[in-house]
Amino acid sequence: MNHHVIKTGIIGGSMNNQWASRAHIPALTEHPDFQITAIGTSNMESAKKSAAAVGAPLAFADIQALAESKDVDLVVVSVKVPFHYEASIAAIEAHKHVYCEWPLAIDTKQAKKLAELAEKAGIHHAVGLQARQSPEINYLKQAVQKGEIGKVLSCTMHVATQGKGGITDEKSSYLLYQENGADLLAINGGHSLDALCYILGGFKELSALTNINYPEAIVQESGERIHKNTADQILINGTLTSGASASVHIQGGVYPAFRLDIQGEKGAFRLSQQRSAGHVQFGRLTLEKLSYSDSSALFTDAEEIRWESVRQSSEKDAHPAGYVKKAFHVLAGDIVENKRDIPDFHDAVKLHMLLDAVRESAETGRKIVIAQ
Repeated sequence: MNHHVIKTGIIGGSMNNQWASRAHIPALTEHPDFQITAIGTSNMESAKKSAAAVGAPLAFADIQALAESKDVDLVVVSVKVPFHYEASIAAIEAHKHVYCEWPLAIDTKQAKKLAELAEKAGIHHAVGLQARQSPEINYLKQAVQKGEIGKVLSCTMHVATQGKGGITDEKSSYLLYQENGADLLAINGGHSLDALCYILGGFKELSALTNINYPEAIVQESGERIHKNTADQILINGTLTSGASASVHIQGGVYPAFRLDIQGEKGAFRLSQQRSAGHVQFGRLTLEKLSYSDSSALFTDAEEIRWESVRQSSEKDAHPAGYVKKAFHVLAGDIVENKRDIPDFHDAVKLHMLLDAVRESAETGRKIVIAQ
């Protein structure tokens, strides 16, 4: 393999694919370490048109053929979640590096199998948990670790999106069926919970409740009413491994927002998203901080304590491609220097297992202890 240019094939690389065209293609095109050499879509006509649009010499309607091409070193999987497993298996069996979007698979069983096979193949494997590349999130993680607000006492996270409620478009309607592995909990919840755990550590135990306020959704294009079996209200309460209390509310079909408040003995941090769509991984983040000497200051100096701006996303991170580009930069370093810094399939398995715990608690009404 040429260690200076990583030849990349995109499964699901159609210019009609909103995520590939908005994030992966711009990120790869602008990065000097990558060259898009192949585009794979569900039919050859679409593949050829998209390949021509991005200047890729090869087009495929067969994912196996794309993965086996000698002109592909890295396979990017950017198709609907139910097809992640098949596409990733093709890349692994061809001994090609693979970057698969989150969720890694429709369930934990598939995710574990992919992690096992990828490890045996000796390839580099990455999962699209790109919020970890946020400068604001990494600053916050380090500030907490350095004890800037003292011992962390609690955190509260609010995640809300206008989607996945009572209105959908045709392309997104598959997100409303739990069997497809791409519902509100998996997508918005998965990315946000991964960011929370990355900053503060994982859950030690949790309890969850879910509700379906919208048992049906209206398809915008046709006006058709379709059945929906996925929750649009998810509440999680638990204890983190550090001992801090955690409360999370994830909502669909409401005004969009993202906010994470972290309370400590000597202050607090607030991470919020401007012009939010309920996707922390889209950037546009603002980090604020409260500081005080100890809790007694809240009684004596409360009027003088003010939120202060600490960091704000740059313009280049105010677009879905921002963190994706940073993730590909890390992956390039991993491949060229044989490192393991990018979130990988093992990280994906841990997150899938956390979501399983949320579902189990909601279904059984029991508190779930998370295996460490």
